[in-house]
Amino acid sequence: MSIREPRVLRLLERILDGKIGVIEPVLEPSSPGGFRYPVVDELLETSGDESIKILESLVEAGTLQKRFYDKIFSCPVCGSFNGVLSTQCPACGSAHIRRGRTLEHLPCAFVGLEEEFKADPGYTCPKCRKELRLLGTDYRIAGKSYKCQNCGEVFPDSVERWHCLRCSKYSPIEDAPESIVYSYQLNEAVRDRLRVELRPKRQIEEFLVKEGYEVQSPATVTGTSGVEHEIDLFAKKVSGFFEHKIVLGIVYGSPEVGQDEVLKMFAKGMDLGAQDIILIAMPKLSPIAQKLVSFYRMKVFEAKDLDRAVAQLIGKMETGKAETDIGTG
Repeated sequence: MSIREPRVLRLLERILDGKIGVIEPVLEPSSPGGFRYPVVDELLETSGDESIKILESLVEAGTLQKRFYDKIFSCPVCGSFNGVLSTQCPACGSAHIRRGRTLEHLPCAFVGLEEEFKADPGYTCPKCRKELRLLGTDYRIAGKSYKCQNCGEVFPDSVERWHCLRCSKYSPIEDAPESIVYSYQLNEAVRDRLRVELRPKRQIEEFLVKEGYEVQSPATVTGTSGVEHEIDLFAKKVSGFFEHKIVLGIVYGSPEVGQDEVLKMFAKGMDLGAQDIILIAMPKLSPIAQKLVSFYRMKVFEAKDLDRAVAQLIGKMETGKAETDIGTG
């Protein structure tokens, strides 16, 4: 996936600006994959699976690096990630087991947890009721073990089973499929190259700043409705009692940008009270989207790549043309 793809561009800008550092997953057993990346989901307005595909494509391109974060298991019966690890007795299967230091009373061969021997003072064998006086002669420390509170079995290792909270089935942990979860961060070796490649959008920012606008790019802005909107560029200029706002969005469609992107951008612009709603559409708008653009009087620039679209936009701003039209390139 190209870094010029608008959603990727938005993400990389946040990373380069230091607003996003390490992209870490949030384990969410109720989600289809058992985890998601909420920072990416919300910024790009994508689903969990789509966000992961974008992150992985950037790893393949050498833009991001991924590191091991965690390992999660799923139910081999129903596939749910919503479960817990259960430790059980290997003799009777009960989960009612306790772990601690184990003592063996040598005369009667009773083995049990240290707490079972405790008396006031010292130790007393719970089986033969004799006092344990001398370590190595009366008793020995057998290390740490488990003891089943159901059948009394003492064992060094418990049996681990996956207990699914959706279907309630118990499964051997070795049968539970495991998934590796990663964190992502910028490959520092490409930082300087990215700054050069992301230059076109910076040209818009620089032009608007020269014209007296306060520019946020990318921006998270709260509208009149109280809803926060992710915007590729938000600019505001105050002159006396007059305030002029510009909202700009960069969208990509294959083979064309559909009406949903136009409606979404128009809704954001209206909620933010923007006088100019500008859409850069790559490579082009669908026929229905073009009709909506004309109806809503939005400024739209179509181009096969971002460089051409930005050149059109800056050229139009420099000439001071305010009428609504569609540029092509």
